[in-house]
Amino acid sequence: MEHEPLLISYLKQKGKSKTTIVTYLKIYRLYERWATCQRLDPEYANHTDLLDYIAHLRQQGLVQNTIQNYLGALVHYFEALVDKETIVHNPANYIQLKSQPKHTLHTILSKGQLEELYTNFEVKGKRKTKASAHASALRNRIAVGLMVFQGLDVKDLGRLLKEDVNVLNGTVHIRASRTSAARTLALQAIQIIELDRYIGRTRKELQQHFNKEDSELLLITGYSHYYDAHRRLMQRLQKQEKTVKSTAQLRASVITHWLKQYNLREVQYMAGHKQIHSTEAYQRNDTEGLQMDIDRLHPSVNKAQA
Repeated sequence: MEHEPLLISYLKQKGKSKTTIVTYLKIYRLYERWATCQRLDPEYANHTDLLDYIAHLRQQGLVQNTIQNYLGALVHYFEALVDKETIVHNPANYIQLKSQPKHTLHTILSKGQLEELYTNFEVKGKRKTKASAHASALRNRIAVGLMVFQGLDVKDLGRLLKEDVNVLNGTVHIRASRTSAARTLALQAIQIIELDRYIGRTRKELQQHFNKEDSELLLITGYSHYYDAHRRLMQRLQKQEKTVKSTAQLRASVITHWLKQYNLREVQYMAGHKQIHSTEAYQRNDTEGLQMDIDRLHPSVNKAQA
């Protein structure tokens, strides 16, 4: 990890955000750990070494787009070394990976399935559990509701502040980010009741338990970043409902159902899309996604048609 200060300095010069720098550092550490296990000097890797690392990432189950992001972070790492004249050439520059389509078709969950993820979410802890277990479960139920009713993703959930929820008006405000537009969405009646109880009591319990009395975040966790708590939440949801694959799938399901109820511009606003084509891409889920389900569950239909 001797090159971390160099990489941080380089990324700051390039105007990268704090979040991007943290992400790139994590990727660098993973690469350095792999190189050490292979008895390689991380900074002196060649073209073949990086191809071996890519093969390793594939064996770990990473998809092509994620590997491409890893490679992009390593390009910056080696470029920082070039700038320092530690190495002459950037070996990552010579590797080209074919990217996959940006929009992935998802198996769309019905409205009933989405609602059941919320209503059936278990909040009663077992006898031998941590003192914060029940409060954490209530927090997770709040997060599930915001996913299945308002279509929020993990970034939205992690940025929400207590003041973003207006219980009296029954709304939640999602602030703008570099990739999404701001919007204010209506809450379901059952959410309003539970959010009011959560903000008034449960959230305060979590603040005290995790020593985060000064935090303004809505979803208080014991982790440095909400994503770590969210990963465990998704594991629980996948046990609860086998058809749940990811947060992106839940969001795609919500947006697809919105498109059946509202016009395109309304859904663009509700989804926080800055460009209309981002919303249009979800229209494919309604037709092609349905065909994928037919192919998967009823292969005999296509054989009969053929």
